[in-house]
Amino acid sequence: MSRNRSILVLIGVSVLVGAWWAFRPEKLFINQKVNEAAPMALSSEPEALYTGKLEGKIHQTSGRATVYKSTDGKEYLRLSDFTTSNGPDVHVLLVRAEDLALGGRS
Repeated sequence: MSRNRSILVLIGVSVLVGAWWAFRPEKLFINQKVNEAAPMALSSEPEALYTGKLEGKIHQTSGRATVYKSTDGKEYLRLSDFTTSNGPDVHVLLVRAEDLALGGRS
């Protein structure tokens, strides 16, 4: 009886550790801040092509998105003052303000 109980406890602990490793529930509560320099920071002043504000539909989101064109012709997206809530499935979609494809304003 004691041997069977020990085996069940060992299996139970193994299953719990495996479930924790697979789902990582602590990531729901960890905030991660990122502050990176723009990739074109070493070149001359980049040209801002487009800019707009960020707003969330499901997750509370704020900030600004700007598309820059560097002197070598490459385009870069830069998110500034970007904040959003933690979530398992957060995506950033860029659309025109008048685009109703995502259930925007009418």
